[in-house]
Amino acid sequence: MLAFTTDKSRSGGLIAALLFMNSAYSANEDDMLFHFINERHFSHWDINNDTVMGGISQSKMTQTPQQAMLFTGSVSLENNGGFASTESRFSPNLASASKLTITVRGDGKVYQLRLKTPALSYGEAYVANFTTQAGLLTEHTFTAEHFTVSFRGREINNSPILNLIDIGRIGFLVAQKQQGPFAIELHSVAFDD
Repeated sequence: MLAFTTDKSRSGGLIAALLFMNSAYSANEDDMLFHFINERHFSHWDINNDTVMGGISQSKMTQTPQQAMLFTGSVSLENNGGFASTESRFSPNLASASKLTITVRGDGKVYQLRLKTPALSYGEAYVANFTTQAGLLTEHTFTAEHFTVSFRGREINNSPILNLIDIGRIGFLVAQKQQGPFAIELHSVAFDD
């Protein structure tokens, strides 16, 4: 039996249910709905863990039989480490958008959604945290106001305001001293005006 929850009371649960039951996952750009397994929308997923600064956290991306991308691994706080992340190029080709909703199946941990546009400097990202529920398929809705700009964990002031139609890269990060194994299934991202 599938369980669906939302961050806010909204009618998007039906969309999530239809998404999960449709194994073909035929994406429709006109509906501004994109699936993380669709290579026309998301290119190769890059891994960027704390190993770049001496840590030993590990992670990987795999495709599940349920037509989702699975981000798994283990976060270690040793050697001043403490994070694991993945990122992909994204080609939404949107005319307009005021909010986005991600559909994920989590493990109860807090994750960070990371967006990049050409307006940012190298290494910077628009970031917003969301909390998953273990074993449940959940939706998390964001507007531009939910995001702050961050560079290596530090908030950057006086940054350009996020325009959702300019997103060129999308990623996920697990940190906040949440050591140990983690797993999150990435199902879809939908945009609304």
